[in-house]
Amino acid sequence: MQYERPVRDLVPERARNTAILALTALALATAVGLPLGIVTGSRRGGLLANAIRAGSLVLLSMPPLLTSLFLVFVAARTGWFPIAGMRSPGAPAGGELADLLHHLVLPAAAIGLPLAAMIERLQSQAMSEVVGEPFVLATLARGVPRARVIWRDALKAALRPIASVYGLIVGTLLSGSFAVEVISAWPGLGTLMLGALRTRDVYLVAGCAGAGALFLAVGTLVSDVALALVDPRASEAAAEGRARA
Repeated sequence: MQYERPVRDLVPERARNTAILALTALALATAVGLPLGIVTGSRRGGLLANAIRAGSLVLLSMPPLLTSLFLVFVAARTGWFPIAGMRSPGAPAGGELADLLHHLVLPAAAIGLPLAAMIERLQSQAMSEVVGEPFVLATLARGVPRARVIWRDALKAALRPIASVYGLIVGTLLSGSFAVEVISAWPGLGTLMLGALRTRDVYLVAGCAGAGALFLAVGTLVSDVALALVDPRASEAAAEGRARA
């Protein structure tokens, strides 16, 4: 009713924009959070590990809404990045991708940095437990370099907690994306649903909610697949459960 367009045409268009933002933020969070969690989990102390832990606590205490407001303030004062929108009106021909990436920095960082802190905390706890396992201690006792043991052998065993909670991470990612989209005027499902709620467009609200539920379902599926790849025992337990049924 608000846009005078069918819901089935409008929601996929905005869902694609939300998916671009969410996947970029998730890639950023994983690329930052996992290595930092390995560093802090494999070290008892040290200046670097303590600094990473302090930064993670600060980011965990800041919701995406507050993080996005802070980054918008910094971008407005410095002029380094656009503070709103997905594309610039006067973008040169052939530079659409670069312009999109330029606009992605601020909202993706607002969503991805708190998630990176969450992943770092989970990975750090898992790595600290794996480092004390007998197979790790025995490998180190044989003279294998510590860095090789941590990044090759212990890492795979420590990935299980991250893979098991990826579905929850996608839920947090989706809720944070909606708040950040409103602050940064990103044309995704968040701004679309907010406009639909203001105009009481029930059909558009239902379409946005259905798209959000689909995102959560896909995230849960990806989490289960990742858990089966990281930990073969999960797929074996599922097979046993099907056989008993």
